[in-house]
Amino acid sequence: MENSCDRYVLQVKKAKETVAILENELHQIRLKLKNNPMDANFLRELKRVTLDMTITLNELEHSQSMLDDCKVQYMKTEEKYND
Repeated sequence: MENSCDRYVLQVKKAKETVAILENELHQIRLKLKNNPMDANFLRELKRVTLDMTITLNELEHSQSMLDDCKVQYMKTEEKYND
């Protein structure tokens, strides 16, 4: 596949890794909030991780869409040269 498609593959992979890390952080924060639900530091961390998760999921969706488009373009190019 083209280098541009490879770039999107790497972006998708990195975004998925980041989502996994953020999910773990979110889980840890929720456990801490169970014991101390009004702790300002934990609530602040919850907001930060939630925002980071939203941004990362948007990046993942965008990268996946661009990868899909790239694959379609690549297949069209291959068909053109095979005819």
